[in-house]
Amino acid sequence: MPGSRLEEIYYELPVWLQNGIFSLYGLKLARMRYSPPFFAMLQSLKDSEWWSEERIREHQNERIRSVLRHAYQTVPFYRRWYDEQGVDVDAVTTTADLEQLPVLSKQMVREHADEMISSAFRQRSLTKGLTSGTTGTPLTVYQTREGAAFQWAIWWRHKARFGLKVGDRHLVFGARVPVSQRQVGSPYWRHDLFNKRVYLSTYHISPATVGAIVDYLNSTHFDFFTGYPSAMYALASLAAEADLRLTNRPKYIVAGADALTPEFESAIRHVFGVPVTEQYGMAEFAGNMSKCEAGRFHLDFECCHLEQQPIADGHNQYKLIFTGWGNLAMPFIRYEVGDVGSAAGDGCACGRASISLDRIDGRLEDFVVTPDGRKVIGMNQVLEYACNAKMIQVYQRDTDALELRVVPGTGFGEEDEEALVRELRRRVGPRMTIRIRLVDQFTLSPTGKFRAVISEVASQGEGAP
Repeated sequence: MPGSRLEEIYYELPVWLQNGIFSLYGLKLARMRYSPPFFAMLQSLKDSEWWSEERIREHQNERIRSVLRHAYQTVPFYRRWYDEQGVDVDAVTTTADLEQLPVLSKQMVREHADEMISSAFRQRSLTKGLTSGTTGTPLTVYQTREGAAFQWAIWWRHKARFGLKVGDRHLVFGARVPVSQRQVGSPYWRHDLFNKRVYLSTYHISPATVGAIVDYLNSTHFDFFTGYPSAMYALASLAAEADLRLTNRPKYIVAGADALTPEFESAIRHVFGVPVTEQYGMAEFAGNMSKCEAGRFHLDFECCHLEQQPIADGHNQYKLIFTGWGNLAMPFIRYEVGDVGSAAGDGCACGRASISLDRIDGRLEDFVVTPDGRKVIGMNQVLEYACNAKMIQVYQRDTDALELRVVPGTGFGEEDEEALVRELRRRVGPRMTIRIRLVDQFTLSPTGKFRAVISEVASQGEGAP
């Protein structure tokens, strides 16, 4: 639909009808997320999070053996790759044996995506998604309906720790584009009646709109806010500058999708006046970690195993390598996600025995600052649309211009360029010049991190976080 005539028709409709269409789309999502196994999965997860360390280890060893057999027997990529590497899959029987397997990179997934789909499922029965995650590398991911339900059950298990439940009304700070850039005036949000959510267009958060947004939030009640903490921070900062107060407060704020920095969390807590929690996940469903009541990230061990690879001179920092079995249509084994974690001490005050981390340095991007003062986030959802690019970086030197730096892959061409420009335009508006520059490679940080968005404007303080 993005960039299509259907989208143009949608934008031209009255808001009440857009809300109806957005709700119908929400019904489709609800049927996928809350399919029949969902509620049984959620109850089971609420029980298993209190398992002992020994029982967790037994569960993970069993799952490791099962997913390896499944991958070797039904996924062409793993059979070929493991045979080439001389891997004896039958010799891997515990999590400790995983070191015998080679590490999977995002670039390998991108180059061999078609080979990574399990033959145990009909491709027509799978849902297809796009992601660029933390690396600026567009990936296509396939998932079973059961896998989607399991992933959402894990995410709702996290919310349940803080008194939230399915059916609670919530506000989403997302990176999709339900409101046209051409729209002048409120409302800057759309309603999804079936999921009891309101989707705020984060691309309309600006000094000119903050008053209308805060007035709306004070006029209605939400049980929680969720989504990009960078967008929440942008709204909180503007509200503080305008001396606006949120009086109709939610119970909790659930952050995800990008990094919740200490500065973001402090501002969000101060302005919105409620506690903040955080979950870490990915579209690939290779792994997931959720904060507990004591503020630590706990491994959601029911769906994955985590290896922590020490970083030289990393000061207690580790590369995160996940093996996941939550999505058997496209399993990820020893998958290096490109994120870094800080190990926690022994034992957590919450009483859970699962592996825990003090913090995760996930996706951290600069804002793109537009000529009208908006702080635009969610560039990862722009990068998803250039499937023939190896890596992409958004660079901003001036408020009226953006440069897309692209490491092209085989087949990259005019169609990819048009998709990138189209998706940027939907978010930043028509006033910015957009230039595409092809490059050979990017330089990574010493920890292997890649910054997908760099804004010299933001770093100079013009709307910087």
